Amino acid sequence: MIDDSILQICIYGLCVGVVIAVMLGLPPLLGERHWKKTERRSESATGVPYECGIRPTGNAQVRPPVQYYLIAMFFVIFDVEAAYLYAWAVAVPETGWLGFIEVTIFVAILLASLAYLWLTGALDWHAQSQRRRVSHPQKLNMQESKELYDDRVA
Repeated sequence: MIDDSILQICIYGLCVGVVIAVMLGLPPLLGERHWKKTERRSESATGVPYECGIRPTGNAQVRPPVQYYLIAMFFVIFDVEAAYLYAWAVAVPETGWLGFIEVTIFVAILLASLAYLWLTGALDWHAQSQRRRVSHPQKLNMQESKELYDDRVA
């Protein structure tokens, strides 16, 4: 006789196959068939992607402001770091003081990067309220270098 665990795996595989067959087989049978209604398709907006049957009123190629991308990138960066901190919090008893020191350095680097973003104005929403970007010394031309030197000497 077949072992019970093998029988259970076979039944599970059969159930998964039935679910896949139903998911792939029913939509063509139950969905709207655009290829048979060419005269209706030309007058209706049902064939337009992402419009749900509503006629489009304007251009869909609207560009969101770049601040949305900046906020999204900052969120992803700090969210991943929060996942690292959570993993550390779970393993606190095993890491001891060495783990605590490492996490303290990690959080200090996080706070330094957040302070840098705040000081450069990357977190400000409006462009006119953004502070002057930090210039790198190697990218300054001679006139800017002279002005900076004169300001420091005076």
